[in-house]
Amino acid sequence: MIRPKSPSQRQDQARSRALADALGSLGYPGFINLFSDMEAEQNHDPAVVLLAAVSCDNLDERVVEALPWLILRYQHLDWDWAVREARDRNAQNRLGYIVGLALRVGASSAGNDELLLRLSAVEEKLFDYRLDKEDTLCVRVPEGRRKSLRETRPPEARQWNLLTDLAPRDLAYHGRF
Repeated sequence: MIRPKSPSQRQDQARSRALADALGSLGYPGFINLFSDMEAEQNHDPAVVLLAAVSCDNLDERVVEALPWLILRYQHLDWDWAVREARDRNAQNRLGYIVGLALRVGASSAGNDELLLRLSAVEEKLFDYRLDKEDTLCVRVPEGRRKSLRETRPPEARQWNLLTDLAPRDLAYHGRF
């Protein structure tokens, strides 16, 4: 028997769908086929999409995987606003980790020196505001999995106090920037 979804599960799905649509309208290849012509006419602010995503506690993992791409594609985000918003939402660790992933993916391409310097400065600024509390990277992690992630997570995730195993090698677009 299929259990009906709870209101919070439906809300999480709706958020993931809305963010996937926004990412598709911004050109993310993994979601480009999800949005309609009407949605394509909406001007989504990449910084708002990024902050909306890192502020969520339970997103589709594919949405989370798209966030470093968003940073690399839209290099001139309003970082002062993004850092301030992340701090207001206690999401600076999540944003810091996503920026770090973007840095590592972007480092695999030549000619990105200006971008890499900018992202390094943003990552450093976010690290100054890093929270000590443990968190996840925008997905719910069952208690049993938390223990294993504490032991196997990448060093960068440990540094940001995040329970995730997402690494640059897991990103479908790794090496394409």
